Amino acid sequence: MDLAGCPLHVDVVVRSVDLPPDVRVRLWELGVHEGVVVRTTHRGPAGGRVVAVGGARLALDGATASRVAVAVP
Repeated sequence: MDLAGCPLHVDVVVRSVDLPPDVRVRLWELGVHEGVVVRTTHRGPAGGRVVAVGGARLALDGATASRVAVAVP
């Protein structure tokens, strides 16, 4: 399952991030990387998602969210 298809308000674990290195590094800096638990809190247009990572909230566009593989722990 990817983050774009993840149900709302469910904790999931990031399994992989299939993005270009510069974007992957930026997401790592923001706390989204393999092994981290995130929660999708809102859906946006065109597949966008708002995710909770720790105490932070991040908005991801649909293309980015679809390339973050997640699994329910």
